[in-house]
Amino acid sequence: MEKYIEIKDLEVIYSARNGPVFTDLNLEFPHEEMVLIMGPNGGGKTTVIKSIIGLVKPRRGYVKVLGRDPITQPYIRREIGYVPQIDEVNIHAPITLWDFVSMGRYPRMPPGKRFTEEDYGIVEEAIAKVGLKGREDYRLSELSGGELARGMIARTFSQKPKIYLLDEPFESIDFKSEELIIKVLREEVSNGKLVILAEHHISDVEEFDRVIVFNKGVVVDGEPRDVINESVLEKAYGGD
Repeated sequence: MEKYIEIKDLEVIYSARNGPVFTDLNLEFPHEEMVLIMGPNGGGKTTVIKSIIGLVKPRRGYVKVLGRDPITQPYIRREIGYVPQIDEVNIHAPITLWDFVSMGRYPRMPPGKRFTEEDYGIVEEAIAKVGLKGREDYRLSELSGGELARGMIARTFSQKPKIYLLDEPFESIDFKSEELIIKVLREEVSNGKLVILAEHHISDVEEFDRVIVFNKGVVVDGEPRDVINESVLEKAYGGD
């Protein structure tokens, strides 16, 4: 199966005082897979996501996205739909939901090009897909937490990427929104896409094809029914 992402002998360090976030990390991700990276806060999940995008420069090892280095060949990032943590979005920006979602089209547009009918249609489809039709003219500050999370997913849909990377998209949102997001992401996987989602907790791991339990490195990697058990969770999270 074709490798969409390859991580080889990766070591990331932010400061010598604190030591490496992780070291000798090796992972591969094919397409048509929905992956959960699950582990405690501070365990390095976000760093894995940012390393794939090329926002973090490793001290050692490498990341390849569709065979390209996202740091030295940043154009490959157009194929990555990144959904950051919700608190990284400035909800007080004076823009509407439609404006926000339409930003996902920019990586696909040559400089100076205006929106076409196709672009408008893609944005409208993305908003409808996450159940926000009728909210297009709402400002971000007028949306609930769940609606904002779905808007972030819609912005990524409008980009039409091959790979989706989501960093804790379910933080502080309602179960209905979580359920809808998983459903629409599953549809993307069935269309040949790769979805990687990082979370420290989630309602139903059985929705995923693969679970990587992560804390400063891979604790265990496999199908949900094979990897989620008391001993693994205690090793990853500690305590009871």
